[in-house]
Amino acid sequence: MRKALELAAHGRGWTSPNPLVGAVVVKAGKVVGQGWHRRFGGPHAEVEALGDAGAKAKGAELYVTLEPCNHHGKTPPCVDAILKAGVKTVVLGARDPHEKAAGGAKALAKKKVKLVEGVLESACRRLNAGFFKLVRTGLPLVSAKWAMTADGKIATARGDSKWITSPKARAFAHVLRGRHDAVLVGIGTVLTDAPLLTCRLGLEQPEQGHWQPRRVILDSQARTPLDAPLWTAEGGGPIVIVTSSSAPLDKVKALKDKGAEIVPLFSNDDGLPIEDALKALAKLGVMSVYVEGGSEVLGSFLDARAVDRAYVFIAPKIVGGREGVTAVRGRGVERVSESQALRVTRVRRLGEDVLIQGRLGAWNWLRKA
Repeated sequence: MRKALELAAHGRGWTSPNPLVGAVVVKAGKVVGQGWHRRFGGPHAEVEALGDAGAKAKGAELYVTLEPCNHHGKTPPCVDAILKAGVKTVVLGARDPHEKAAGGAKALAKKKVKLVEGVLESACRRLNAGFFKLVRTGLPLVSAKWAMTADGKIATARGDSKWITSPKARAFAHVLRGRHDAVLVGIGTVLTDAPLLTCRLGLEQPEQGHWQPRRVILDSQARTPLDAPLWTAEGGGPIVIVTSSSAPLDKVKALKDKGAEIVPLFSNDDGLPIEDALKALAKLGVMSVYVEGGSEVLGSFLDARAVDRAYVFIAPKIVGGREGVTAVRGRGVERVSESQALRVTRVRRLGEDVLIQGRLGAWNWLRKA
């Protein structure tokens, strides 16, 4: 199953909004076939693995990270392929949370295929955390990332922020971009830092090239410059600009003509409603969003209790100053007792910097139904 999990991760980004799935065929204790879901609309992992195994699949064991589907979608039911191949035992990591796709385990049991369930189940669920959340809540998984000094600053009073963290930490931030379907920033970051929002150290598949996440900008008044570097960034992912319905129509049209996908929303007193923006991204097939800032955007997401996990890079530097920019703004809370608890899952060194990873919220959507 560990090998199946490793294989499944190769499809990250390419399969959305489908889950990541890996499969391994074992006979007489030896691996005779393996595969993973490579892209949305393509063959599922089970079909890939069975095809790789060929006639050796008969009487074999099939290890698969997620319950095989039993419905006609972009491809025929995987259950049919498993039965046709003559597989004797199916070892499942986790059940599929999608009502339409679930039912494969029950169908296999009816045909006297032996089932073994719950093998590395927690790892299989975590691998598809975005899929589980999207299916059960209609919202993508949200990761927030910021890099700050030891005294909590992401920029000086003059706005200088290059570079707070080390090259090693910045490189890993690109790896994190590649693990998400979309990277999101606010218009302030676009105007101040002129980012490319590309992933330069992400996953690559031989047949499909280098994965690039969508680039999402929260820009209520359509102020994204038409000559911003992100438009001409080599290999950059699609650009999505979330605007207010009150944004100047000529500016919105210019951005659309430039190639951006425009998502208009009704704004409120706090600006663009975060939950509405996330629902709109979910409709585009986005299962996971990587929020990079700036501090007001990070504050808005945290104020909306929309962040599921955080990646906090801390550099051993002190900026000081009353006007230095703090990592998270927004409304915040009035009492420490009202603060959100970050449940730390990992602490690691990256050069001279420290990365703290943690979860926020209950994560009820990842549990068994």
